[in-house]
Amino acid sequence: MTPEYIAIDRQNVIARGTLEAVVQQVKSLEPQREPMVFSTDNCQRVEIDWQGDFETVLTRLKSSTAPSNAKRGRPKLGVTSKEVTLLPRHWEWLKQQPGGASVTLRKLVEQAQKQVSVEEHISTQQQQLDRFMLQVVGDVPGFEDASRALYRNSKVSFEKAVSDWPDDIKHFVLAKFNNIAEMHKGNQ
Repeated sequence: MTPEYIAIDRQNVIARGTLEAVVQQVKSLEPQREPMVFSTDNCQRVEIDWQGDFETVLTRLKSSTAPSNAKRGRPKLGVTSKEVTLLPRHWEWLKQQPGGASVTLRKLVEQAQKQVSVEEHISTQQQQLDRFMLQVVGDVPGFEDASRALYRNSKVSFEKAVSDWPDDIKHFVLAKFNNIAEMHKGNQ
């Protein structure tokens, strides 16, 4: 599935689609516009340098998202090397494990990823939506009430809090809220 993004300017969705499509739509509207862009999947903001024409912005975007040529770790296996800070007792325990620290850490991470509880998934989704709302409508009336209702899973309160928001934003956050509410019911 191709990731979808939205571009938001002055609390209105002005473009939707792949990153390339969003950049093209924004540049065709008004070359000087510099909207915020978010992933519709996880509400994560994507930083884009809007200076220049469509081709310039797209080239810069592709180079910033391309994998780095600096190959640390075991790149053929997809392994990357990063620093981990642990207490001495943790290092001692890792040294005693079969396969060493790296193998043990990978196994622990894999195990933790498989055991994500519904509550953890709900909490992650709530935090993502709350962060999105803060960035887009944090200064709009109803934001604080919407944020509280989000964490209480109060659909009535959430709908009331966002009722006066711009339609595109309101529909987006309501859809996200409804997905979270379904998880609370155990339907996802």
